[in-house]
Amino acid sequence: MRHEPTAANLLETARTVLREKILPQLPASARYEALMVANAMAIAARQIEAEDRPMREAQDRLAAIYGDRSAPLQMLEAKLVEDLRSGRFDAPSPLRETVFDHLWQTACARTVESNPKACRERF
Repeated sequence: MRHEPTAANLLETARTVLREKILPQLPASARYEALMVANAMAIAARQIEAEDRPMREAQDRLAAIYGDRSAPLQMLEAKLVEDLRSGRFDAPSPLRETVFDHLWQTACARTVESNPKACRERF
């Protein structure tokens, strides 16, 4: 465990300085690039903050679907791809809903890194 400031805190501080102090002084031709840097810093801070939680949660969901808690995430994902392609989950069933929920949560976990306001509601 690290003491304050954490990497995420440092990135947020640097991002704030960039946006509030440096960006207003830049010529218009350089602002877009500076905003891209600020956005990249925010994404990196969110990734650091999340640590490996999204991967652990995905593995837990897939382990529940397949009943295999010892399989690595990559193997479970490959099995899911194979089963999706074969049509295993095409027929309406509780398992199909569980798989859809897993796919939704996985997509949201990836999306919120770049857009934290995304995925507030499930379809």
